[in-house]
Amino acid sequence: MSSLSPAEVRVIVIGALLALFLSALDQTIVATALPPIAADLGGFTLISWVVTAYLLTSTCITPIVGKLSDLYGRRRILNLSLILFMIGSALSALAPSMPLLILFRAIQGLGGGGLLTVGQTVIADVVSPRERGRYAGHFAVVWGSASILGPTVGGLLTQYYGWPWIFWINIPFGLAALLIADRALRKLPIESHRSRIDLWGVLFLSVGTVCFLVLLSLGGKVIPWTAPPALLLAAVAAVGGVLFARAQTRAAEPILPPRFLKDGVIRPVLVVSVIIYAVWLAVSVLAPVYFQVARGASVSEAGLLMIPIMLSSTITANVAGRYTRRHGRYKRPPIVSLPLTILCLFLLAAFAADLSPYAAATILMVAGFGFGPIFPCCNVAAQNAVQRRDLGAVSGAVAFARTLGGALGVAAASALVLGLLAGALGRGGEVGDIEDLVRQSLSPEARATVAGAFAVMFGACGVVLALGLGVYALVEDRELGEHPPAAPIPAGE
Repeated sequence: MSSLSPAEVRVIVIGALLALFLSALDQTIVATALPPIAADLGGFTLISWVVTAYLLTSTCITPIVGKLSDLYGRRRILNLSLILFMIGSALSALAPSMPLLILFRAIQGLGGGGLLTVGQTVIADVVSPRERGRYAGHFAVVWGSASILGPTVGGLLTQYYGWPWIFWINIPFGLAALLIADRALRKLPIESHRSRIDLWGVLFLSVGTVCFLVLLSLGGKVIPWTAPPALLLAAVAAVGGVLFARAQTRAAEPILPPRFLKDGVIRPVLVVSVIIYAVWLAVSVLAPVYFQVARGASVSEAGLLMIPIMLSSTITANVAGRYTRRHGRYKRPPIVSLPLTILCLFLLAAFAADLSPYAAATILMVAGFGFGPIFPCCNVAAQNAVQRRDLGAVSGAVAFARTLGGALGVAAASALVLGLLAGALGRGGEVGDIEDLVRQSLSPEARATVAGAFAVMFGACGVVLALGLGVYALVEDRELGEHPPAAPIPAGE
């Protein structure tokens, strides 16, 4: 038996970070290219599905691929995810029609969801629980950088080279990730499991998740929330969830082991991941709309005003990671920081109609300092609570909870704002969705009305975040381990 050298660990970390960067970048890089894509391929009515298809498959695959990596090894599943991602990227670049582009984006999402989960799990394999917070901070930096760079890079590539290049750019990065990490990952052991993946669980999880996300994507926009199609989607999602939960109690290798929900760390962490990410994504998606519609900022200004919150959250994510490394505990940083974010959201609720765009962005930046620590601390806590054989499953479960929470948060916050504005903008000011709101030409009085609706939204986010803080307070603060869980094997075996 041989141990991984520090140099080999660094190689693995670089490969994992590059994989995560690809996954994060493709969630944002497409946004600015959608109008040229629709103009080139037609199918304007289907354009939103270019984003939705990726979201559906990447969300469904996260818990599944986590379990697959536990059963069949990280290297195999990471390589498969990278290959799928590159195939989907190449096909998307070559897509001759909108329906085929949507299909190819779904394939790309299967790979992207795998990169997100396995990338984080690989780090947990090769570094000790006490060191993971520092690397989780690195992940936060990569994720924040991709979120900021995505729209800008997408716009530049589309303008100067054409929209296919937002997909072609993934190929060299994907090949680099394969070459960087593959050799070192050969030294990680493959756990020997005779049980196969829980196929019934995969089916029920996929059906339930797809119906739930389609409902959130179309509800209140394409179809009314109370229309029969929406009610049918809700019913199928609920039945899929119940059948999935039942299948997990019977499967030899469940995707989401029931013991997770009995654990004093994992259970509250999963709940917190849904709540906190719901607030984070609601603020991240709707704050630019607030800047544009309520405060009169341009599209480019709104994008620039979101950079401070992204940067501040990555700074404190790194600080929290270093804290966990030094003290061997993970609970205190979010307990200290989240009240600051709650206060900032209540300040925005109180003064949303009076703040300048720059003052509001400053408050959001301070809120970002409070948000940052919760993300690495939740990852570290959940991974520290399981043995190596469950690292992929628990990483996938946390990623899945965050994605569902984000989708739910954006849908709920959008519905709240639009519900408050229903009939309040006067004749000709009706809006069907948030995008319609941005396109409206509003009077100063109407902008004040919009600011009032966003004030309620910010206040609601503060209340929900306070609930999340209360749940996080229930997380057991277990001491972090000192040694990596993986027992490496000699190269080539």
